[in-house]
Amino acid sequence: MLITAAASAVGFAINVLVMAILLWRGRRKYHLLFALLLFTAASWDLGIFLVMIRNSFPDEIILYQSLIHIPIGLFPAFIYHFTTTYLNQRRIKSTIGIYAYCLYGPIGFVAGVIQPVSGVYNYGWGNLGRNVLDNWTIAWWALYNLSIVVSCWLLLQARKRESSLVTRRHITYIMVSFIMFGLAQVKVLVAYGVDVAFMLPLGILLVGSFGALIGMAIIKDRLFDITVFIRKGIVYSIIVAAAIFVFDFSQHLIAEFLGGIAGEQSAYIRYALVAVVVIVFTPLKPRLERKIGGIFVNKIEF
Repeated sequence: MLITAAASAVGFAINVLVMAILLWRGRRKYHLLFALLLFTAASWDLGIFLVMIRNSFPDEIILYQSLIHIPIGLFPAFIYHFTTTYLNQRRIKSTIGIYAYCLYGPIGFVAGVIQPVSGVYNYGWGNLGRNVLDNWTIAWWALYNLSIVVSCWLLLQARKRESSLVTRRHITYIMVSFIMFGLAQVKVLVAYGVDVAFMLPLGILLVGSFGALIGMAIIKDRLFDITVFIRKGIVYSIIVAAAIFVFDFSQHLIAEFLGGIAGEQSAYIRYALVAVVVIVFTPLKPRLERKIGGIFVNKIEF
């Protein structure tokens, strides 16, 4: 729970920071729409953080997870609307239809018609809200995944037609970020009774990486035509610290997962696998630091 709380706090900070940059520097409609995607990710991180630090209070867990469903419920509409706007493709009817369907959940929750969280699962590692799995929820999850697939497909088709290398690179960044957000759904499984503890921090890591990737793309490759100059100082140190935290957390997660599987057979095999993971990851850390440093060479303070 402590690892998940720390990861969600870092992810929240990253997503809010990148959202602030978009709102500060962005002047186009799609800037606002992507800022809404980052707001959704930040809300997800904040909600899980509150669930972790207030884990002994079931009523609060239900409240926090229920509130998360308001921005998350609109995510399919946000991602589809952003994609069609970014690509300058007018799809008014389908956009309105997705918004209408997605708004039913938040409006129903506020009106007291829909209760997205029905109780609390008491796992050995902690407590988590029990999400309701009804026909409407199943249909919504289908729409959630469909919106990601369709958005990636539209972006891929636009990338094939695009002659500019820079624009193709920008589209690739966006597609990868959408895929990462889609994979982050693994953490929702524990809210439906799948007791695999590592799925929760893994999903949180992917949500945080969503904002981190976009932030790095803005700084390094002027994604969304936004220029942000920074210097090696406080901002640089924060970014390096966040990247190293994600790296160390990934190492810990992989070691725990492999060690947990092997531990059922032999404690020695478990320790050996953990050692192998550490040995493999250790040389990569200085390379990561040098890579990040190279990105910020010749940057100036903003």
